[in-house]
Amino acid sequence: MRIRGPLTTLTAAAFLIAAAVVVTSASALDAQPLRFGISPGEIELVPGPGTTASGTLLVMNHTQNRVSFHVQVQDMFLRPAGELDVLPAGTMEWSVAKLTRVTPAEFDLDGKRAMPVRVTVTVPPDARGGRYGVIIVSPSPVLQAAPGRGTFSIVVPKLAARLLVPVRGTEVVKGAITNMLVSARPNGKGADIKVVFRNSGNVHVRALGEVLILNASGQQVGKVQIPQALVLPGTIREFRLSWDAQSLEPGAYTVRAVMDYGTDVLVAGEVGLVVRK
Repeated sequence: MRIRGPLTTLTAAAFLIAAAVVVTSASALDAQPLRFGISPGEIELVPGPGTTASGTLLVMNHTQNRVSFHVQVQDMFLRPAGELDVLPAGTMEWSVAKLTRVTPAEFDLDGKRAMPVRVTVTVPPDARGGRYGVIIVSPSPVLQAAPGRGTFSIVVPKLAARLLVPVRGTEVVKGAITNMLVSARPNGKGADIKVVFRNSGNVHVRALGEVLILNASGQQVGKVQIPQALVLPGTIREFRLSWDAQSLEPGAYTVRAVMDYGTDVLVAGEVGLVVRK
């Protein structure tokens, strides 16, 4: 992840590997790679109204160098396609940044060592629903000497872990499939499918499911898995799926999505698909 001014976009894939980042300077082929890590990549704390909860983030320095680290909490927003925006603290209504204390917030770490960072969240008595943010761990640039090239500075990307704080006993969990689109591929080779899920509750959910393709007789002729995704309250998540078929017969089909987001009741939606000769 790279921070560029007040707004940063981080893909879902990049966020998942933030706990094992390898950074190499492209301008210095003789230098040793800089290896830093954090674990876990996500911390979920569940305090009650007016109480405190805490967890631990482990910061690792796998290099031979002594490195300075700075830790802070900023806001986050997940876009419909899953990209994560890192925003200044206090930007979002659900911000947890000003409720969070990290200890230590700044420290030097010798090579091949790790530092536990305590993450403590205290929520006010009137808190309801969820509070969210991202823990940013910033290593300082490290100076290395390349043979015959003098000394140069390597710019080190920042590491990030999501911070999820649902307030215990105040959760409202609601969700629905609000839209579906399907487009048949030429020559009966399957379809491209979009499923839109909306989290209308006040806490995050983890949504997953499957899409079934049924023929006119109601028989299943295909199935596509909907991968699990984090959906923040009041936001939507768009799942773009591909269904590959060898040779689908011309006719009318039903594309049905069924999703689970952690409640006792599944949600469903369906749309028609016409395959032409």
